[in-house]
Amino acid sequence: MLFRLSWQRVWHRPGGPTALAWRPDGRVLAIGLAEGKICLVEVEAAETIHKMEVDGEVTSLIWTSKCESVGGDLPTTDFYKDMSGHFLPKLPALDKTYTFVQRDDDEDMEGIEDMKRLRSQTRLNMLVAGTDTGWVHFFAFGIFPSGSLDLVKSPGESCRIISAVLSEDLGLLTVVSEHSASSSGPFQYHLSSFDVPLLQHKHRELMVLAKKYGQITSLLSYLASTIKAISEAWEDILLEIDCKLTNYAQEKAKSPSTGTVSDDFLELLMFGTLTDPLERFLLNDLTEKGLKKIGHSIDLSYSNIQKLVLKHLQSVTQCLFYHMGDIRGMAGWEARFGELGLSPTATHDAIVAIASFLMKSIEVQQVIDDSMKNFKAFFRWLYTVIMRLADEQVPVEIIKVNQQDLDFVADFLKDSFSAEWSDENSSSTFNLERVGQYLKDEDLKLPPEVSDNPWVQFLGECPEVGENKLLFPHYPNKSLIQQQKEVNHAVAEAFLNSNKALRNKAFHKRQEQLLFVSPAAVAVKASHVSAQQLGYMYTVLTKEEPPCDQLYLVRESLLASLGHSLQAVAVTFGEIQDGTVELRDSPSSPTVGERCLHHGVQDLQFYNEETLSVLLQESGDQGTSVLLQLPLKEVCQNLRSVRPERFLTDPQALSQVDGGPLAAGSRRLDTMRAACFSVSGTRKVACVVFSSLTRVRLFEMDAEDEEDDEDDPTAEDDPDATLLDPLMDKENSFS
Repeated sequence: MLFRLSWQRVWHRPGGPTALAWRPDGRVLAIGLAEGKICLVEVEAAETIHKMEVDGEVTSLIWTSKCESVGGDLPTTDFYKDMSGHFLPKLPALDKTYTFVQRDDDEDMEGIEDMKRLRSQTRLNMLVAGTDTGWVHFFAFGIFPSGSLDLVKSPGESCRIISAVLSEDLGLLTVVSEHSASSSGPFQYHLSSFDVPLLQHKHRELMVLAKKYGQITSLLSYLASTIKAISEAWEDILLEIDCKLTNYAQEKAKSPSTGTVSDDFLELLMFGTLTDPLERFLLNDLTEKGLKKIGHSIDLSYSNIQKLVLKHLQSVTQCLFYHMGDIRGMAGWEARFGELGLSPTATHDAIVAIASFLMKSIEVQQVIDDSMKNFKAFFRWLYTVIMRLADEQVPVEIIKVNQQDLDFVADFLKDSFSAEWSDENSSSTFNLERVGQYLKDEDLKLPPEVSDNPWVQFLGECPEVGENKLLFPHYPNKSLIQQQKEVNHAVAEAFLNSNKALRNKAFHKRQEQLLFVSPAAVAVKASHVSAQQLGYMYTVLTKEEPPCDQLYLVRESLLASLGHSLQAVAVTFGEIQDGTVELRDSPSSPTVGERCLHHGVQDLQFYNEETLSVLLQESGDQGTSVLLQLPLKEVCQNLRSVRPERFLTDPQALSQVDGGPLAAGSRRLDTMRAACFSVSGTRKVACVVFSSLTRVRLFEMDAEDEEDDEDDPTAEDDPDATLLDPLMDKENSFS
């Protein structure tokens, strides 16, 4: 469930997520699932805008936004300007029955052209996903697969990613992982660092490519919805008349009369005579009203399909062709996009598949035109016959039948009524129309006749012309669905190498062993923050089951001039000072004046680049929880450079510091025992989960910033008014 701070429920999704991450602008939420799926959900609309699949359960999701480099400005993407809005047709909105909701014109265009919600993104952001199979995946804007790394070192080893994060300059990847030679342990926990210069130096090109990928995947979604709409418009288009003709064929097969159903109708057309079974069929089964109803239904269905093909299908295919042409141009721009893995051959194959699909859509349009002409002529002739058999006056406008109409009827009877009743299969299939075969994932049973086409004849006489890459092939035997699948596959292949490019461009800097336990794994807590302006990546973690005695703060330099030095400090929490904690009478906590001399670390998370939030528990089985804000500046004064072989394994390798006296603020959570928490420095809130895991309590951090000190009579008298003591809590119970 997603709630606002006022506990207003926004939406609910079934299933239990294994990881969550907010896009930096807060409009999209990434949800990781145990079955290896990642869903991007637009928060306000509760609409799933994109889905991805990875190998294994998603165990970590962290979304990082690219910021300006240390000591420099973020360059713009002035080397590319998207001109598609000037040249491409505006895609019309599909009816709400077919997925899209009708809105105002501006909202329609935004929903169709920007299904992945990328138009508002002016700065590259990267979603980093870790799995329980040891893979770390990168997705630009949470959508475009931009690379992956495998942390499994040897065959048979199991690896689970606990957390993985990119620095804000996208140049450093920090991973906390769990390794084991078997599922039963022993378990090793490592802190690994990777240099990823490809993401750092090609972030502008990656941003252009990712946005183009978002446009193409949006168009493919629109294409799929259009095909679905066409299929629904065609579905059961001829079910009624086909059933009646099948019954007639079955009855005719049982009678001693000779000839076929096609013979009966052709004899009626040429000589005006009809058999007794045919007369009964026309007057009793088909009837005048029934024929009118069927004719109107078929005409309406074909008209809807025709509009979908002309206005939607062909328009979206033209847009796909344009955007893939841009991708082919990028693939040929070796200096800028060469390292991103774009293949000129693969992009050309995608363009060929799209062009062939466009020709197939034109072919479908021609088949619809022919079918509409044949059906209209057939039903007009049949209606005249039924009216005359019923001794009713035929309208003058229907009596007028020219030779061309008779040719249409003759061709229709010859092609559509050739199949007869089969006693072996107890069925009969009439080929009354040709559009439905294009909407099946199989070869066409009645492909169009193209031997008389002058262009086909020319290519047959000059086969070397057909080998020119500027000419796109036409596949007369393939259906629309088959070629749609080929388009999806070709587009995926065009971007496949981009996902592989990072594997050879990421360099393993270091891997430090944090912990070695046997036989069971421990719940290692870890959090990261990138202080880009200071040039550091901070990682904070624990080595034991909570509540543990201490946490470890690790600082890694992002500046090449410092050689990516590594420093660390161990932080314990003893006595917390009076000025930062509110003491209250409680049966389960110390009385006023008493002090807890030791606090265990229950959970931890960075509040922002300057502050670490820590959830503590007082010593004792019934110890009260304490929410504490720890400034990094104070702690970092005790950092000490460490050597890899002694990192966190030798107690003497790290300096020890008591974080209690350094706290910038804290609050004792009386009447509750906390299990875990989450904080947001952007929203200035903390969410604490009860140990029962059925209740949560919200705390509004820095509430004093929104108050006017002049209106507060206690502001001058209370020196602790700016601390966490005035936190406002909001509580709600979940059923």
